[in-house]
Amino acid sequence: MADPAARNGSISPLESELYYLISRYLSTGPCRKAAEALVCELEENQLLPRRLDWEGNEHPRSYEDLVAANRHIAPDHLLQICKQIGPILDREVPSGVPGVHSLLGAGKHSLLRRSKDCSSRWKASTFAALHRGRPPERPLSCRDANIVEVCRGRELTGAQRFSSINPVSNYQHMRMHRRILGHLSAVYCIAFDRTGSRIFTGSDDALVKIWSSFDGSLHSTLRGHYAEISDLAVNFENTLIAAGSCDKSIRVWCLRTCAPMAVLQGHSGSITSLQFSPFVKGSKRYLVSTGTDATVCFWQWDVNNSCFSDRPQKFTEKPRPGVQTVCSSFSPGGMFLATGSTDDVIRIYYLGSGCPEKLAELDSHTDKVDSIQFCHSGERFVSGSRDGTARIWRLHQRHQWKSILLNMSATLPGSAPLTEDENFFKPKVTMVSWDRHDNAVITAVNNYLLKVWNSYTGQLLHILKGHEAEVYVLEPHPYDPRIMLSAGHDGNVFIWDLIRGIKTMHYFNMIEGQGHGAVFDCKFTADGHRFAMTDSHGHLVIFGFGTSKPYEKLPDQVFFHTDYRPLIRDSNGFVLDEQTQQAPHLMPPPFLVDVDGNPHPPRFQRLVPGRENIADEHLVPQLGYVATSDGEVVEQVISQQSAESEEGRPSALDFAIRQLQLHHDRHVSAQGEGGVPAARVPEPGTPRRVSVNERMEVQSPPNVGLRRSGQVEGVRQMHQNAPRSQMATERDLQAWRRRVVVPDLTTSGYRAQESFRIAKGDEEISLFNIKRRRVTHASFRDDSDEEGPCLKRAQSRKRQKNQQRKESLAEEFIEFSCEEGEETASSEDSEMEGSDVNLSIEDEEEWRSDSSSRSSSDYSDWMADAGITLRRSASPSSRRRTSRRISSSEEEDEEDEEAADEDQTQDEEEQTASPRKHKKAKSKMPKSPKPRPPINREISNEFRPPAWITDVIPRKSPFVPQMGDEVIYFCQGHEAYVETVCRTKLYPINLDRQPWKKMELRDQEFVKITGIKYEVSPPTLCCLKLTQIDPGTGKITDRTFSIKYHDMADVIDFLVLRQSYDEARSRVWRSNDRFRSVIDDAWWFGTIVCQEPYQSEYPDSHFQCFKVKWDNGETEKLSPWDVEAIPENAEQPDSEGAGVPVTDEEMMDILYKPQTGEWGDRGRDQESARIIAGIEQLVTISRHLSLVRSTLLSILHTVLSLHIPLT
Repeated sequence: MADPAARNGSISPLESELYYLISRYLSTGPCRKAAEALVCELEENQLLPRRLDWEGNEHPRSYEDLVAANRHIAPDHLLQICKQIGPILDREVPSGVPGVHSLLGAGKHSLLRRSKDCSSRWKASTFAALHRGRPPERPLSCRDANIVEVCRGRELTGAQRFSSINPVSNYQHMRMHRRILGHLSAVYCIAFDRTGSRIFTGSDDALVKIWSSFDGSLHSTLRGHYAEISDLAVNFENTLIAAGSCDKSIRVWCLRTCAPMAVLQGHSGSITSLQFSPFVKGSKRYLVSTGTDATVCFWQWDVNNSCFSDRPQKFTEKPRPGVQTVCSSFSPGGMFLATGSTDDVIRIYYLGSGCPEKLAELDSHTDKVDSIQFCHSGERFVSGSRDGTARIWRLHQRHQWKSILLNMSATLPGSAPLTEDENFFKPKVTMVSWDRHDNAVITAVNNYLLKVWNSYTGQLLHILKGHEAEVYVLEPHPYDPRIMLSAGHDGNVFIWDLIRGIKTMHYFNMIEGQGHGAVFDCKFTADGHRFAMTDSHGHLVIFGFGTSKPYEKLPDQVFFHTDYRPLIRDSNGFVLDEQTQQAPHLMPPPFLVDVDGNPHPPRFQRLVPGRENIADEHLVPQLGYVATSDGEVVEQVISQQSAESEEGRPSALDFAIRQLQLHHDRHVSAQGEGGVPAARVPEPGTPRRVSVNERMEVQSPPNVGLRRSGQVEGVRQMHQNAPRSQMATERDLQAWRRRVVVPDLTTSGYRAQESFRIAKGDEEISLFNIKRRRVTHASFRDDSDEEGPCLKRAQSRKRQKNQQRKESLAEEFIEFSCEEGEETASSEDSEMEGSDVNLSIEDEEEWRSDSSSRSSSDYSDWMADAGITLRRSASPSSRRRTSRRISSSEEEDEEDEEAADEDQTQDEEEQTASPRKHKKAKSKMPKSPKPRPPINREISNEFRPPAWITDVIPRKSPFVPQMGDEVIYFCQGHEAYVETVCRTKLYPINLDRQPWKKMELRDQEFVKITGIKYEVSPPTLCCLKLTQIDPGTGKITDRTFSIKYHDMADVIDFLVLRQSYDEARSRVWRSNDRFRSVIDDAWWFGTIVCQEPYQSEYPDSHFQCFKVKWDNGETEKLSPWDVEAIPENAEQPDSEGAGVPVTDEEMMDILYKPQTGEWGDRGRDQESARIIAGIEQLVTISRHLSLVRSTLLSILHTVLSLHIPLT
């Protein structure tokens, strides 16, 4: 015993436990004999774990005792340990092949590997090697190379890999250059100009500021908005900046001079997104805006003179109250625009035909779509939704958009299973983005994770962890596909390596004395050397490579003393400074002050453009005390007397400049009378100067945002002590015109960029035309129109005063629908002349395009007539179909000319009024209508209603539904229809939304038709809402589902009237019985062969349960309601296998027979005759009224033409 005991004492407890686990694993496998031998040897040598008594003495144990004492250890416990080692080790020391684990691996694949074993450094000679003319790819485990060796290799070979020249580790050296407090409220918007030299910030304090990205100095403040700035956009020419605001307007400024170029007022809600389109066609360009009023506005402007149209082409996408359009994105060539809305729908617009038109509606998401982004090259885009999914969309044949689903609940292979809390958590997508080469899609989830997906397969590649709050900023590097920047409300900013799935650089936005600041926006410069971010406290933070010395001369708080001074607004929305009566961009250089309004020292004042060379005594304003009209003594800026007296002396040069200015103003005024748009301000002095008493509105920006509580108003009150003598002289005005706030793009850079956009636009047009299905739409365009299809509003047709009657306007609706979405476009005049008739359609309940079993607010006004008492549900996800209003700028200009005295706000309210509201007719002078181009009124046969819907002759098949019909629904027949549609690719169909996928259905269901609508599209589909009926009680239940179908060749009806079904079941058929059946209005004869299930999965179903043999020898499957007994006196065919025409009496005998009370006491024939007679009487009365009206108009015209003298 001593010898085994000694051997046992020489091994560690871990070794003895390993022996036990090995024997335990072998005992349940195929090597049980080996396990028994091993157990005997372990007990003999006392190698099993020992037992300790209460005194600490060890005692040997048998194998059976160990098994009984460790019941929690499964036989495969050792195997499970081995499976866990690999993934855990990969997190610390990644292997050469991620995801591949082996217990027998060596080197970088060994489970015993260490960090230093996996890292290697290439020799200098390796960088001078070429493989097939290209530098070899450096392994992921290879450490960063010496840049000197890399450059030497490039000198020798003339080529080198980008990853070697610029390793990801370089981004670790990006540092914060400066944090600047420049706003009093949260800053949600930031943008760089196209050169990367200027930074634009838009804040909740209603200001847009222009900063230098090289030293952080403040160049200009753009004033005019009086509510929060919601989005910024810089045009591709780098000449304009547009800002959208919660005040429902868009302001456009010239970047060179900061002069206001346009105030665009076309929305009735806050602006949610703003985009300059990459679209290039001659001098025509587009600015697109979306708003909380669910409208998409296309503002056309001219690149040569920066003149904007007064009215946009507007698409109103409001299927129900409360819907908002919240995001938008253009394709690289600008021909496609995608928008996301809170009604779960993605809408695609196309600009390739010369003017915008809606292309498709995609409703695959089940919650609001609040993030959308096109890729950098191509027609693909990604959408993110609150339903916990993202979808990568691509254009396919027949203009159908198909998607790859990205489920945010997905996990990486080999990762630990989700916990109970994680399974309960509902993920939501907060932001989406592409990498620079479009190979990967990055999504931010509300569980603070970032997920990286393969954009072509939808495979999850990495899960990036680090954020502690929701992420709303995902910014790809401008040229490096490996780099992605993310920022969130937790104050963290990360730069990620997308190839390895690790963080490269981290910054935490900690504000001294105030905690962390949430990061709201972040952008890279065009060269990728710098990026800037804004936060919830009004800061601008600039990062970059290199030294921070240029930024050190800047104070921490940078404001102009004029930032928050009151403004005067004219009727067009343009503003003047209230105190100086000057346009803000023409005012002299302001003073630089801190957040409390205190002027900075002279060394900081010289940082203001225009104050670089001013003497020190004039750089800081002099303060004095003056008495106000109320007798209160306040501190006020006293102007510099020397400068004032010097400027007050008239000079010959000033006089000559003033005369030239007056001459120029007269010339501009003369041009304005000739048709120059009044909405644009191309020259200083516009808008007109008005006194304080004459001003329409004086407003200061609101004091909103997330800044510290109890803040001192400070700079907001600077208008009380502002220098009142600061009036720009003529020399100032000339100098302001020559100054350059934002530099222009270089000629070569602009041409290269424009050529790229033109090439991408041509590619997108070519792709669109290749994948289109040629269709001629009614009232869209003339065949000779080179601009392509374009939606236009119907022109008003006016007649002379002595005309017998006026023709009423009618709206033309053309609807397109498909499984993935539907399009409803309408041409509409916003004002109806000479008529009080409301021509807009009432809101119609709409079900989802795909079949769904969940409850919805689908409801029909006909339900009461059908005897249905379903409650209306309040599901927010239901949508109603309504006319999408499309406005054109030209006709709205005519409306402004005809009703110039109407307030613009009232006009907007009328445009967005409910379609049930009647508009008051206006008395207007008749004018000759504009010439109208010829319109092709021929409708393509694909869009014509099919014969099975328009047929006026009653037939038993195909089934044409009516409200209130009680029918039998056969699931297997519907499955056969769906399979045929998918096989023939007639239209896209979502298999996951079919009713048998959503709910448990029997082989045949007793249902009632409670909703009908038709989707006009090739093919035209009938959409039904079916409510299940309890077969026991015959009462309607609350379970509903929706289907859509159309009549197809070789597809049997899967909806059968209950009356026909009951009659067919009452007949008994046996083998060899003769029958006849109606096909194409003829009787065809055959013999019953046998009765057997059509499908073995549905053994009790009567659907096509008869196998029959026709007289011509062919066999087929029929249903009991398809076969009829042959009467004794029935006409027989002339030859075997021929048919016999069906008589009217025979057809009426097999059709539906009305039940008692369905048509009242008179019956169907009498009620039909009564209704026809009533319609004929109405037609006769209408003719008589028309004649009487014509006579009265003739008499009135005669009376008015008489000259009766006044007494």
